[in-house]
Amino acid sequence: MPNGPSRRSLLTAAGLGAAGALGASGGTARATGTGHGPSPRPGTRQLTFASPQLTPYVDALPLPPVLTGDRTLAMAPAAHRFHRDLGTARTWSYGGLPYLGPTIEAQRGVPLSLTFSNGFHGHLFAADVDPALQGASELDRTQPRTSVHLHGAVTPPDADGHPENAFRPGGSMTYRHPNDQQAGHLWYHDHAMGITRLNAVAGLAGQYMLRDAYDTGAAGNPLGLPGGEFEVPLTLADRRFAEDGSLVFRTARAVPQGHWEGGMFGDTMTVNGVVSPYLEVARGFYRLRVLNASNARGYRLFFSDRMPFWVVGADGALLDAPARTTSVRIAPGERLDLVVDFGSLAAGEHVDLTNDQQESPEVVAATGVAPTADIMRFTGTGVGGFRTPPPDRLRGGAGLPAPLPAPPQPTAARRIITLTPARVPGYPPAGMTMDNLLYGQGPVTAPRQGTTEVWEFVNVSPQAHPMHLHLVHTRVLDRQRLDIESYVRANPRPPAGTPWRPSPDAYLLGTAQPPSPWETGLKDTVACPPATVTRVLVRFPDAAELGFDPDAAFTALDGTSLQGYVWHCHILDHEDDCMMARYRLTV
Repeated sequence: MPNGPSRRSLLTAAGLGAAGALGASGGTARATGTGHGPSPRPGTRQLTFASPQLTPYVDALPLPPVLTGDRTLAMAPAAHRFHRDLGTARTWSYGGLPYLGPTIEAQRGVPLSLTFSNGFHGHLFAADVDPALQGASELDRTQPRTSVHLHGAVTPPDADGHPENAFRPGGSMTYRHPNDQQAGHLWYHDHAMGITRLNAVAGLAGQYMLRDAYDTGAAGNPLGLPGGEFEVPLTLADRRFAEDGSLVFRTARAVPQGHWEGGMFGDTMTVNGVVSPYLEVARGFYRLRVLNASNARGYRLFFSDRMPFWVVGADGALLDAPARTTSVRIAPGERLDLVVDFGSLAAGEHVDLTNDQQESPEVVAATGVAPTADIMRFTGTGVGGFRTPPPDRLRGGAGLPAPLPAPPQPTAARRIITLTPARVPGYPPAGMTMDNLLYGQGPVTAPRQGTTEVWEFVNVSPQAHPMHLHLVHTRVLDRQRLDIESYVRANPRPPAGTPWRPSPDAYLLGTAQPPSPWETGLKDTVACPPATVTRVLVRFPDAAELGFDPDAAFTALDGTSLQGYVWHCHILDHEDDCMMARYRLTV
């Protein structure tokens, strides 16, 4: 296995992986802004594999088809044009689409079976496969593995899309989802160990809407939220392109091809697979179902005229009441359910959804990446639309679903998890680790069924990490700043492979800060900022309430025996390297 500084990238050494707008729709600009976002830093194009300069807002937003009921979806090569001025790119997709996958719509309490078949003939990014990563091999260049994870689902372990339960071309797998959970905004994506980051950029991601009798998604739904044509899925993903329009996976020129580089940061924004598209909107309210499907980039979203909007849900369920704001942050893997009023847009006027979230200083120094500002444009048609504002209450009233349960009291000791920076030299691990361990090192985390734990993510790395636990939903308690220098000086890290979980209590700064209003609901992915302790409450259900045994052993497609679930950083490049671990729910 390769080792030493020659295999390390500039991005790794710098700690890459932080998670930290005008065009053809035409019309009169009601908002301020240049329409092309911030200028790249001097030298950026020399540091990175820069995309061609593209005019934003010249292509219409495509809407994926909506599928219901049991389905068989082929995963296969496809072709797609990301922008009018780009050539056709080779891509991957689910279900025969040009790129990405259809929106799956399911009903709460109604089981759904999805069968996926692997029809690839070689990896779209074969030259970018790094066989030194755990789980990856040279065979992935010609016979790429796939595994489909329904992110946010309460699912038996054999249907969870375990990263070690992957299948090669010619294989298939059926995933049976009970859907016995709160109506919410889920998504499905590839989870094959060691190549997840590549498979996702190639196109393996799609949205999954779980409905119930209240949140039907139809016009006239009991909640009074925009439905039908006024509910729009938005899948955000930053990408890079070659001059011919093909997808480029690589970010930094300093990293040799085929070597893990720590984080794929695109310099061009796509929404639903199109570069900075536009959407023509009626005068009224829209419900935007936003998914951050980027590998590593987080966003601070706001409208160019700074108009307010409402967050009505996130990740696992609706909030009890809408949260009004003028900006919102979303990390990789997170979802946001927004209601926006375009009622003041006259015909031809527009307003832009934009982003100004900077990456960490280490990432910027290594790559020069700037915020992808041009997300998308909304252009008014002047036609009347949905005119009812969001209700004051979404849960806990007559004709409404029950309020979210109060966060339960912990019944077990807290669990400290350290998010540690890269070591130099050494490959692997090339990047960050959890508790100073690689995947498979140390004992398997084993919470007891029916207990509630406080997980404290102690982030001593220079970047944010969005942490995702399979099977369960969490409640964010608070965040508190940490004196990293004193913490590490008093608790020196042992050699890699030795658990390292010192208490942060003596090194905390200031007072704990509550979560943002849109983080007060059910979460499955939580942003953990650098130099911060992020505390979340996790209840681990038992078999009786789940309706299945969460600790049941199952046989992977390659014949190996597996048990339990995983939890990991949702920067896909970190997940592919060291930031993932197994856990089991014991009795």
